[in-house]
Amino acid sequence: MKIVYHAENAMDANILAGVLSSADIYAQVRGTGMQGAVGEAAAMNNVKVWVHDEDYVEARDIVEGWQSAEFTTDDADLFDAEDDYHQEPAPTESHLVRDVCIAVAIILLFVAATIEF
Repeated sequence: MKIVYHAENAMDANILAGVLSSADIYAQVRGTGMQGAVGEAAAMNNVKVWVHDEDYVEARDIVEGWQSAEFTTDDADLFDAEDDYHQEPAPTESHLVRDVCIAVAIILLFVAATIEF
């Protein structure tokens, strides 16, 4: 196995391992125990992501793409203006059953409140 990435912390390493896993590359995170042993500052970059030798080149390409990815801002226009992505869910039988149950419960509460003991 080869080291494909030196992470700043365990979370960073596990996120990348998940990215590699989604590309069908087995990735193993090692060194996470070092952080607790010597403290956060001293153990930085001791967490590493390892891959099988035969996956190293493909994994490096993914790592480089992941490291150079740009983040979008909240103002980014992610969808076309003419696309309508919000659609009301179609009424289903389960909604009808739920609504009837709520109505029956309200009626029973009203009847129980009006009965004098």
